Amino acid sequence: MLASFLKKQRERFEYYDTITGMSEIVRRTFVNNGFDGALTMLGVLLGSFIADIDNPIIVIKLGLATAIAVGVSGLTGAMFAERAERRRQLKEMEKALHRSLKGTTYKKAYDFAILFTALVDGFSPFITSLIILLPFFVLLPSQIELAYQTSALIAMVVFFLLGAFLGKVSNDSMVMTGAKLVLAGLFCMLLIFLLEGLSV
Repeated sequence: MLASFLKKQRERFEYYDTITGMSEIVRRTFVNNGFDGALTMLGVLLGSFIADIDNPIIVIKLGLATAIAVGVSGLTGAMFAERAERRRQLKEMEKALHRSLKGTTYKKAYDFAILFTALVDGFSPFITSLIILLPFFVLLPSQIELAYQTSALIAMVVFFLLGAFLGKVSNDSMVMTGAKLVLAGLFCMLLIFLLEGLSV
């Protein structure tokens, strides 16, 4: 019964995707916002490390506030932007067909695309942020330096995986694309440390 339900939902998703072309937008959104969330969290953790914050509870609070902020920002921003774009497209279709599309499969597909895109837009940065923050939840307070180091390493892994996924989508080298996003993360770290050195 569950398999039948899942199959039906997959078929519905594929049908709605055929109508709206949302999967292409969702893929870009997933990578872009996931990278933004990961990079933002890395910046917060580097700032905490430079400020010599050695209390994991404080780091977790700062991290959670950041994760929630980027998640809500992505969700609401995408909801408004996608709704505006989809409504424009529907109105153009209604004008061309000389009829209302309210209650039709097209309207349902476009409504689904708005919601699904917004959810991916919001949850991708939230999830990548939490993944990078994870060591502060599982390691002991006395292992705070290890938590910082592990989070930085996880951030690089996240950057690489997002880049590899992007490379697969674009039929480019997954390794090269992943390496490029890792370099972007390392460049961000360098900038933060340079700015800290200039402020001393």
